[in-house]
Amino acid sequence: MLVSEVPAFREYWYAVAYSTDIVDAPHEVRLFGEDYVIWRPAPAGPLHAAANECPHRSAALSQGWVEGGCLVCPYHGWRFDSSGACVLIPANDPDLPIPPRAHVQSVLVDERYGLVWMCVGVPREPIPTLPELEDPEYTLVHELIEVWQASAPRITDNALDVSHVAWVHRDSVGDASNPRLSDYTVERDGTRLRFSVTYKSKVAGQQAANTGLEGIVTRTTHAELVQPFVFRGVLEYENGLRHVLYKTMAPVDDHSTLFCQFVARNDGPDAARQAGIIAVDRQVQREDRRLLERINPDFPIETTAELHTRSDRMTIEYRRVLGDLAAETSPSGATGARAGGARQPRAPGLGARAT
Repeated sequence: MLVSEVPAFREYWYAVAYSTDIVDAPHEVRLFGEDYVIWRPAPAGPLHAAANECPHRSAALSQGWVEGGCLVCPYHGWRFDSSGACVLIPANDPDLPIPPRAHVQSVLVDERYGLVWMCVGVPREPIPTLPELEDPEYTLVHELIEVWQASAPRITDNALDVSHVAWVHRDSVGDASNPRLSDYTVERDGTRLRFSVTYKSKVAGQQAANTGLEGIVTRTTHAELVQPFVFRGVLEYENGLRHVLYKTMAPVDDHSTLFCQFVARNDGPDAARQAGIIAVDRQVQREDRRLLERINPDFPIETTAELHTRSDRMTIEYRRVLGDLAAETSPSGATGARAGGARQPRAPGLGARAT
């Protein structure tokens, strides 16, 4: 299964940038193989987003600029207001009417948790509510957002696969001499999955400073698949520390993913400690990335396509979740793809807000 083969994936919200990335210049985003532009018509004002293509001569609007609250095309200076309508064609006599087709195709965009979220279809769910980020007792730490040459299902599957920690992360937080997991049960509610598992984790160096522990310690992971490509993992330590990992996987195309990771901590880390936390988590992600970028992006959703064992119960259930989404039938009656491969319907009105 490739992400382009499942229309339902387009109906979720994806984190595509930090809010601070979009100030006074347009920002380009690529999702599901298509290019979009996001801009802020006024400082600190709401965002707007559209297909990154001028209807006149197909120039990339992200190469333009914002002036007078409008997005200006870099090719011929056409201006588009926050509704997506063209309001000025500089080369024309001002008395001439602007053609009704002179508008850009809008997509939904909003902001939450310091991130910009986009949905390029009709949303089936709102932007996910992430509980620790709504709790003032937790500190939000943004860690990384970067494109990986790996598919979104592969990266999400890896997040759910706790048994890889002992081996892939043996040079950071894993312990290959203690690879066993506790028994666990996977709970499923629609497309959401939950499970809790306990295992041994190695704590040394910077990680000792990050956790206040050292040596081989017992760690419990309370993992949750929030949406098909959104993961929440509460890493709970013996001393009560809760290090909550959030991972979002925005499909750039079938072969690459905009991977974003941020964490919530219940120990109020200051700036210096946050730097240490980021350093360890980035090392862990480099270890994952090195391995995942060598794996075929075509993700097998048939549970018989790969070899599974009892310790793979969470990732087996993940395949069933994606399989159910892939099996949905579109209104045209075609399964697994929109008829004619047309773009998904956009919600009217540029920059509509999430509810």
